[in-house]
Amino acid sequence: RVMPGGGDMGMTGGSNVAVEIYGYDLTETDKLAADLKPKLEAIAGLRDITISRKDYRMEYNIVFDREKLSLNGLNMATTANAVRNRINGLIMSRYREDGEEYNIRVRYDEKYRQSIEDIENIMIYNPMGVGIRVRDVGRVEENSSLPQIDRKDRQRIVTVQGTIYKRALSEIVKDVDVTLASLDVPPGVQVEISGSLEEQQESFSQLGLLLMIVSLLVYIVLASQFESLTYPFIIILTVPFAFIGSLLLLSITGEPLGIMGFVGLIMLVGMVVKNGIVLIDYINLNRERGMSIITAVVHGGRSRLRPVLMTTLTTILGMVPLAVGTGQGSEMWKSLGISIIGGMTFSTIITLILVPALYSIFGGNGVKRRRRKHREEIHNQIGQGETTTYLKGAKA
Repeated sequence: RVMPGGGDMGMTGGSNVAVEIYGYDLTETDKLAADLKPKLEAIAGLRDITISRKDYRMEYNIVFDREKLSLNGLNMATTANAVRNRINGLIMSRYREDGEEYNIRVRYDEKYRQSIEDIENIMIYNPMGVGIRVRDVGRVEENSSLPQIDRKDRQRIVTVQGTIYKRALSEIVKDVDVTLASLDVPPGVQVEISGSLEEQQESFSQLGLLLMIVSLLVYIVLASQFESLTYPFIIILTVPFAFIGSLLLLSITGEPLGIMGFVGLIMLVGMVVKNGIVLIDYINLNRERGMSIITAVVHGGRSRLRPVLMTTLTTILGMVPLAVGTGQGSEMWKSLGISIIGGMTFSTIITLILVPALYSIFGGNGVKRRRRKHREEIHNQIGQGETTTYLKGAKA
């Protein structure tokens, strides 16, 4: 059987929107699901609408009379097993051929187990070997029932689900919200949106926490390497601009920020800071050689321009196949490639402008503080020297 794709398949499957309908009354929830299906089919970008609850099926129920069973020397378990064996069959042995085993199942022929009369004529034998037909100890009723009843959080549930096609998840969810607002939901029934939206929200919350942890760890490593809190702050300040570049390019290309796009943002935290590290490390080296702050910044920016551009360009070119891929499964990786390309491009431009400017500002303030502190120390020494001279003159 061919089923519509895109449901509950993780990152490798398509996105889907599911509307969960909770309620104990099966009739009300079935009617609400049936009313909702055509409305979801009318939403652009949402197709292959399916209802999780299967159609009702006809079945035969045998209602046994316990008194009649007792009078004929039978009980419920024995009688039920006998009927089950005659309809479903009982494996009596196995047939082996060419190393394969086949079950030998014994049961009534199919033409003798179709109608109510066939079920009523089933012969059951009591311990004394007396044959008793089902109609003598009970009656057969024809009913309709569901093949299965799904539950979630101990509540009965029916899900109306559709696959997203060539449209952003957020836009479709907005249209679904408008559709649900127009529904007449009966009392005792609850309607919620789930599917890829629920999975995405949960994944985004986890990835957001991971992003903060990664940024903090990067800052700690930089602070330990530079033995300063100022230089790592200048470097880590370029990361938000990388996020801006990623979101900007995603919006320009019309690609939604999915799970893989968020993974690209996390990767950018480690990829973007290396350009700032290269610049600041070389500027510090120039200052150790005796250059002034402005001279060290200008010389460092000129010398490290080519390495920064080369590393950025190689990263961008490596992501181009992911961003423009058209093969099978390329839509999953496209947001990752676009996210990294946009973040690296924008952050590199900002790094070449912002990092030297901030370094000059913070470095100049640091030099001023050291000079001020040095002057205060000199004044203190001069004041102590004058006090000592005065005391010596007084003694004389």
